[in-house]
Amino acid sequence: MRRGAAIAILAWLALSMSMATAAQSQSQPSAERFSNAVVTEGIAITRQACAALEAQETAAWVEVEGRGECLRYYAAGLRPAPGLNPIAAAWLHGDIMGTKPTSVGHQEGLGVAAMIDQERALSERFGIPFLFLARPGAYGSSGRFWTTRHTPREAALMNALLDVLKARYGVRVWALGGHSAGGTLTAEFLARRHDLRCAVISSGAPAYRAYLEARGLRTVLARPQGWFDPAESLDRIPPDPGRRVFVIGDPRETNIPFHTQRHYFDVLAARGHAAWLVPLERAPAPRHHSLVDFGETALGLCGSGTDTGRILATLKAMPNQRDRISN
Repeated sequence: MRRGAAIAILAWLALSMSMATAAQSQSQPSAERFSNAVVTEGIAITRQACAALEAQETAAWVEVEGRGECLRYYAAGLRPAPGLNPIAAAWLHGDIMGTKPTSVGHQEGLGVAAMIDQERALSERFGIPFLFLARPGAYGSSGRFWTTRHTPREAALMNALLDVLKARYGVRVWALGGHSAGGTLTAEFLARRHDLRCAVISSGAPAYRAYLEARGLRTVLARPQGWFDPAESLDRIPPDPGRRVFVIGDPRETNIPFHTQRHYFDVLAARGHAAWLVPLERAPAPRHHSLVDFGETALGLCGSGTDTGRILATLKAMPNQRDRISN
Protein backbone atom coordinates (compact mmCIF):
# COMPACT_ATOMS: atom_id res chain seq x y z
CA MET A 1 0.00 0.00 0.00
CA ARG A 2 1.31 3.41 -0.93
CA ARG A 3 2.14 5.78 1.90
CA GLY A 4 -0.33 8.40 0.60
CA ALA A 5 -3.14 5.85 0.47
CA ALA A 6 -2.35 4.70 4.00
CA ILE A 7 -2.44 8.27 5.27
CA ALA A 8 -5.76 8.81 3.52
CA ILE A 9 -7.22 5.70 5.13
CA LEU A 10 -5.98 6.75 8.57
CA ALA A 11 -7.47 10.18 8.07
CA TRP A 12 -10.78 8.62 7.05
CA LEU A 13 -10.74 6.37 10.12
CA ALA A 14 -10.03 9.35 12.38
CA LEU A 15 -12.89 11.28 10.80
CA SER A 16 -15.21 8.29 11.16
CA MET A 17 -14.27 7.92 14.82
CA SER A 18 -14.88 11.61 15.48
CA MET A 19 -18.25 11.39 13.72
CA ALA A 20 -19.15 8.31 15.77
CA THR A 21 -18.17 10.13 18.94
CA ALA A 22 -20.35 13.08 17.97
CA ALA A 23 -23.23 10.69 17.27
CA GLN A 24 -22.86 9.22 20.74
CA SER A 25 -23.08 12.59 22.47
CA GLN A 26 -25.65 14.68 20.70
CA SER A 27 -25.68 17.63 23.11
CA GLN A 28 -22.55 19.77 23.23
CA PRO A 29 -21.02 20.39 26.67
CA SER A 30 -20.38 23.89 27.94
CA ALA A 31 -19.24 25.62 31.12
CA GLU A 32 -22.82 26.63 32.01
CA ARG A 33 -23.77 25.77 35.59
CA PHE A 34 -27.21 25.67 37.22
CA SER A 35 -27.99 28.10 40.03
CA ASN A 36 -30.69 27.73 42.65
CA ALA A 37 -30.48 31.46 43.35
CA VAL A 38 -32.17 32.39 40.05
CA VAL A 39 -34.93 29.79 40.21
CA THR A 40 -37.16 31.68 42.65
CA GLU A 41 -37.30 34.76 40.40
CA GLY A 42 -37.71 32.72 37.26
CA ILE A 43 -35.41 32.23 34.28
CA ALA A 44 -35.81 34.35 31.14
CA ILE A 45 -34.28 33.28 27.82
CA THR A 46 -35.00 35.25 24.66
CA ARG A 47 -35.79 33.56 21.37
CA GLN A 48 -32.43 34.73 20.05
CA ALA A 49 -30.53 33.38 23.04
CA CYS A 50 -32.44 30.12 22.76
CA ALA A 51 -31.33 29.78 19.15
CA ALA A 52 -27.70 29.72 20.31
CA LEU A 53 -28.54 26.95 22.78
CA GLU A 54 -30.41 25.09 20.06
CA ALA A 55 -27.24 25.15 17.98
CA GLN A 56 -25.52 23.35 20.87
CA GLU A 57 -28.42 20.87 20.87
CA THR A 58 -29.31 21.55 24.49
CA ALA A 59 -32.54 23.49 23.94
CA ALA A 60 -35.75 23.74 21.95
CA TRP A 61 -38.08 26.71 21.64
CA VAL A 62 -41.63 25.55 22.41
CA GLU A 63 -44.81 27.60 22.18
CA VAL A 64 -48.16 26.87 23.81
CA GLU A 65 -51.10 29.21 23.29
CA GLY A 66 -48.87 31.87 21.81
CA ARG A 67 -46.35 31.96 24.66
CA GLY A 68 -42.95 30.41 24.23
CA GLU A 69 -40.33 28.89 26.51
CA CYS A 70 -36.78 27.78 25.89
CA LEU A 71 -36.81 24.26 27.26
CA ARG A 72 -33.51 22.50 27.83
CA TYR A 73 -32.56 18.89 27.24
CA TYR A 74 -29.34 16.94 27.62
CA ALA A 75 -28.88 14.01 25.26
CA ALA A 76 -26.40 11.28 24.44
CA GLY A 77 -26.38 8.37 22.03
CA LEU A 78 -28.67 9.91 19.42
CA ARG A 79 -27.92 9.58 15.76
CA PRO A 80 -27.31 13.09 14.40
CA ALA A 81 -30.21 14.94 12.82
CA PRO A 82 -31.77 14.10 10.46
CA GLY A 83 -30.88 10.49 11.23
CA LEU A 84 -33.39 7.93 12.37
CA ASN A 85 -33.59 6.87 16.01
CA PRO A 86 -36.00 3.90 16.31
CA ILE A 87 -36.36 4.43 20.08
CA ALA A 88 -35.05 6.94 22.60
CA ALA A 89 -35.42 7.07 26.37
CA ALA A 90 -36.49 10.38 27.91
CA TRP A 91 -36.50 11.21 31.63
CA LEU A 92 -38.76 13.78 33.31
CA HIS A 93 -37.30 14.93 36.62
CA GLY A 94 -39.13 15.63 39.86
CA ASP A 95 -39.67 18.93 41.61
CA ILE A 96 -36.70 21.08 42.57
CA MET A 97 -38.81 23.08 45.06
CA GLY A 98 -40.49 22.19 48.32
CA THR A 99 -43.43 23.91 49.98
CA LYS A 100 -42.18 27.47 49.43
CA PRO A 101 -40.51 29.23 46.50
CA THR A 102 -37.25 29.73 48.36
CA SER A 103 -36.67 26.03 49.11
CA VAL A 104 -34.81 25.06 45.96
CA GLY A 105 -32.66 21.96 45.66
CA HIS A 106 -31.32 19.15 43.49
CA GLN A 107 -29.77 21.03 40.56
CA GLU A 108 -27.15 23.07 42.47
CA GLY A 109 -23.66 21.73 41.77
CA LEU A 110 -24.55 20.47 38.29
CA GLY A 111 -24.27 22.00 34.85
CA VAL A 112 -24.66 21.19 31.18
CA ALA A 113 -21.50 19.07 30.97
CA ALA A 114 -22.46 16.99 34.01
CA MET A 115 -25.95 16.33 32.65
CA ILE A 116 -24.57 15.19 29.29
CA ASP A 117 -22.13 12.89 31.08
CA GLN A 118 -25.02 11.46 33.10
CA GLU A 119 -27.03 10.70 29.96
CA ARG A 120 -23.97 9.30 28.19
CA ALA A 121 -23.44 6.80 31.00
CA LEU A 122 -27.08 5.70 30.76
CA SER A 123 -26.92 5.45 26.98
CA GLU A 124 -23.79 3.33 27.09
CA ARG A 125 -25.23 1.14 29.83
CA PHE A 126 -28.46 0.33 28.02
CA GLY A 127 -27.48 0.75 24.38
CA ILE A 128 -30.16 3.30 23.47
CA PRO A 129 -30.21 7.12 23.31
CA PHE A 130 -30.99 8.87 26.61
CA LEU A 131 -32.34 12.38 27.14
CA PHE A 132 -32.93 14.37 30.32
CA LEU A 133 -35.82 16.80 29.81
CA ALA A 134 -35.71 19.93 31.96
CA ARG A 135 -39.10 21.21 33.10
CA PRO A 136 -39.88 24.97 32.92
CA GLY A 137 -37.72 26.93 35.31
CA ALA A 138 -35.43 24.02 36.22
CA TYR A 139 -32.06 22.68 35.06
CA GLY A 140 -31.55 25.68 32.78
CA SER A 141 -35.01 25.87 31.18
CA SER A 142 -36.75 29.23 31.04
CA GLY A 143 -39.86 29.88 33.09
CA ARG A 144 -40.88 30.18 36.72
CA PHE A 145 -40.93 26.77 38.32
CA TRP A 146 -43.05 27.72 41.34
CA THR A 147 -46.05 28.87 39.30
CA THR A 148 -45.74 26.44 36.37
CA ARG A 149 -45.13 23.08 38.03
CA HIS A 150 -48.05 20.63 38.04
CA THR A 151 -50.15 22.93 35.82
CA PRO A 152 -51.88 22.11 32.52
CA ARG A 153 -49.49 24.56 30.84
CA GLU A 154 -46.47 22.61 32.06
CA ALA A 155 -47.97 19.39 30.73
CA ALA A 156 -48.68 21.02 27.36
CA LEU A 157 -45.15 22.45 27.15
CA MET A 158 -43.43 19.16 27.96
CA ASN A 159 -45.67 17.23 25.59
CA ALA A 160 -44.81 19.73 22.85
CA LEU A 161 -41.10 19.35 23.67
CA LEU A 162 -41.39 15.61 23.00
CA ASP A 163 -42.94 16.42 19.62
CA VAL A 164 -40.15 18.86 18.73
CA LEU A 165 -37.40 16.42 19.68
CA LYS A 166 -39.16 13.56 17.94
CA ALA A 167 -39.17 15.53 14.69
CA ARG A 168 -35.62 16.87 15.20
CA TYR A 169 -34.01 13.46 15.65
CA GLY A 170 -36.37 11.15 13.81
CA VAL A 171 -37.47 9.32 16.96
CA ARG A 172 -40.08 6.69 16.15
CA VAL A 173 -41.13 5.76 19.68
CA TRP A 174 -40.28 6.93 23.19
CA ALA A 175 -39.41 5.07 26.33
CA LEU A 176 -40.65 7.71 28.76
CA GLY A 177 -40.12 7.82 32.49
CA GLY A 178 -40.05 10.22 35.37
CA HIS A 179 -39.64 10.67 39.08
CA SER A 180 -42.25 12.22 41.40
CA ALA A 181 -43.93 15.06 39.44
CA GLY A 182 -42.05 13.79 36.39
CA GLY A 183 -43.78 10.46 36.94
CA THR A 184 -47.11 12.27 37.11
CA LEU A 185 -46.35 13.85 33.73
CA THR A 186 -45.42 10.44 32.34
CA ALA A 187 -48.79 9.06 33.43
CA GLU A 188 -50.55 12.06 31.86
CA PHE A 189 -48.84 11.47 28.53
CA LEU A 190 -50.13 7.90 28.35
CA ALA A 191 -53.47 9.39 27.34
CA ARG A 192 -51.99 12.06 25.07
CA ARG A 193 -49.53 10.09 22.97
CA HIS A 194 -49.53 7.07 20.68
CA ASP A 195 -45.74 6.72 20.51
CA LEU A 196 -44.85 5.40 23.97
CA ARG A 197 -43.21 1.97 24.00
CA CYS A 198 -42.50 2.15 27.73
CA ALA A 199 -43.78 4.30 30.60
CA VAL A 200 -42.05 4.30 33.99
CA ILE A 201 -43.73 6.13 36.87
CA SER A 202 -41.25 6.33 39.74
CA SER A 203 -42.60 7.65 43.08
CA GLY A 204 -45.15 9.62 41.09
CA ALA A 205 -48.67 10.85 41.80
CA PRO A 206 -50.61 9.43 38.83
CA ALA A 207 -53.83 9.66 40.89
CA TYR A 208 -53.25 13.33 41.65
CA ARG A 209 -56.59 14.16 43.26
CA ALA A 210 -56.29 11.11 45.51
CA TYR A 211 -52.80 12.29 46.47
CA LEU A 212 -54.07 15.78 47.35
CA GLU A 213 -56.90 14.32 49.39
CA ALA A 214 -54.62 11.90 51.23
CA ARG A 215 -52.29 14.77 52.14
CA GLY A 216 -55.14 17.09 53.11
CA LEU A 217 -54.02 19.78 50.63
CA ARG A 218 -57.35 21.59 50.58
CA THR A 219 -56.11 24.87 49.13
CA VAL A 220 -54.85 23.11 46.02
CA LEU A 221 -57.94 20.91 45.84
CA ALA A 222 -60.10 24.02 45.72
CA ARG A 223 -58.41 25.09 42.45
CA PRO A 224 -58.78 22.09 40.10
CA GLN A 225 -58.14 24.34 37.11
CA GLY A 226 -54.57 24.71 38.32
CA TRP A 227 -53.57 21.04 38.05
CA PHE A 228 -54.20 17.90 36.03
CA ASP A 229 -54.99 14.37 37.19
CA PRO A 230 -53.84 11.48 34.98
CA ALA A 231 -56.34 9.21 36.75
CA GLU A 232 -59.12 11.19 35.10
CA SER A 233 -57.68 10.31 31.67
CA LEU A 234 -57.43 6.55 32.14
CA ASP A 235 -60.31 5.87 29.75
CA ARG A 236 -58.52 7.83 27.02
CA ILE A 237 -55.29 5.81 27.06
CA PRO A 238 -55.01 4.17 23.62
CA PRO A 239 -54.77 0.38 23.62
CA ASP A 240 -51.29 -0.86 22.74
CA PRO A 241 -50.27 -4.44 23.53
CA GLY A 242 -46.63 -3.57 22.80
CA ARG A 243 -46.44 -0.85 25.45
CA ARG A 244 -45.33 -1.65 29.02
CA VAL A 245 -46.08 0.48 32.08
CA PHE A 246 -44.18 0.19 35.37
CA VAL A 247 -45.50 1.89 38.50
CA ILE A 248 -42.67 1.95 41.06
CA GLY A 249 -43.04 3.11 44.65
CA ASP A 250 -41.92 2.56 48.22
CA PRO A 251 -44.84 1.35 50.41
CA ARG A 252 -43.32 3.30 53.33
CA GLU A 253 -43.44 6.64 51.53
CA THR A 254 -44.86 9.64 53.40
CA ASN A 255 -44.83 12.17 50.55
CA ILE A 256 -47.00 10.44 47.95
CA PRO A 257 -48.90 7.65 49.71
CA PHE A 258 -48.32 4.29 48.07
CA HIS A 259 -52.01 3.40 48.20
CA THR A 260 -52.72 6.18 45.68
CA GLN A 261 -50.15 4.68 43.30
CA ARG A 262 -51.67 1.23 43.79
CA HIS A 263 -55.15 2.61 43.06
CA TYR A 264 -53.95 4.07 39.75
CA PHE A 265 -52.26 0.79 38.83
CA ASP A 266 -55.36 -1.26 39.69
CA VAL A 267 -57.56 0.82 37.39
CA LEU A 268 -54.93 0.82 34.63
CA ALA A 269 -54.55 -2.97 34.76
CA ALA A 270 -58.33 -3.49 34.94
CA ARG A 271 -58.59 -1.71 31.59
CA GLY A 272 -56.34 -4.30 29.99
CA HIS A 273 -53.10 -2.36 29.75
CA ALA A 274 -49.82 -4.22 30.22
CA ALA A 275 -48.78 -2.80 33.59
CA TRP A 276 -46.75 -3.88 36.61
CA LEU A 277 -46.79 -2.51 40.14
CA VAL A 278 -43.30 -2.64 41.68
CA PRO A 279 -43.20 -2.06 45.46
CA LEU A 280 -39.62 -1.49 46.59
CA GLU A 281 -38.62 -0.63 50.15
CA ARG A 282 -35.37 0.92 48.95
CA ALA A 283 -35.91 4.69 49.14
CA PRO A 284 -33.96 6.64 51.80
CA ALA A 285 -35.52 7.87 55.04
CA PRO A 286 -37.25 9.88 56.25
CA ARG A 287 -39.75 10.30 53.38
CA HIS A 288 -38.84 7.13 51.44
CA HIS A 289 -39.55 9.07 48.26
CA SER A 290 -36.53 8.85 45.96
CA LEU A 291 -36.27 5.82 43.67
CA VAL A 292 -34.59 7.58 40.74
CA ASP A 293 -31.93 4.91 40.17
CA PHE A 294 -34.65 2.27 39.97
CA GLY A 295 -36.77 4.33 37.60
CA GLU A 296 -33.87 5.01 35.24
CA THR A 297 -32.92 1.33 35.29
CA ALA A 298 -36.45 0.18 34.48
CA LEU A 299 -36.63 2.75 31.69
CA GLY A 300 -33.34 1.71 30.12
CA LEU A 301 -34.09 -2.00 30.32
CA CYS A 302 -37.60 -1.61 28.96
CA GLY A 303 -36.42 0.67 26.17
CA SER A 304 -33.73 -1.80 25.14
CA GLY A 305 -36.30 -4.60 24.91
CA THR A 306 -35.41 -6.56 28.03
CA ASP A 307 -38.14 -9.02 29.05
CA THR A 308 -40.32 -8.04 32.00
CA GLY A 309 -39.20 -10.85 34.28
CA ARG A 310 -35.59 -9.78 34.00
CA ILE A 311 -36.51 -6.12 34.59
CA LEU A 312 -38.33 -6.97 37.80
CA ALA A 313 -35.53 -9.26 38.98
CA THR A 314 -32.93 -6.57 38.28
CA LEU A 315 -34.86 -3.96 40.26
CA LYS A 316 -35.25 -6.29 43.23
CA ALA A 317 -31.53 -7.10 43.22
CA MET A 318 -30.39 -3.48 43.20
CA PRO A 319 -28.97 -1.82 46.34
CA ASN A 320 -30.81 0.94 48.17
CA GLN A 321 -31.18 4.29 46.46
CA ARG A 322 -27.92 6.23 46.53
CA ASP A 323 -27.54 9.93 47.26
CA ARG A 324 -27.61 12.02 44.10
CA ILE A 325 -28.23 15.61 43.06
CA SER A 326 -30.26 15.22 39.87
CA ASN A 327 -33.74 13.83 40.20
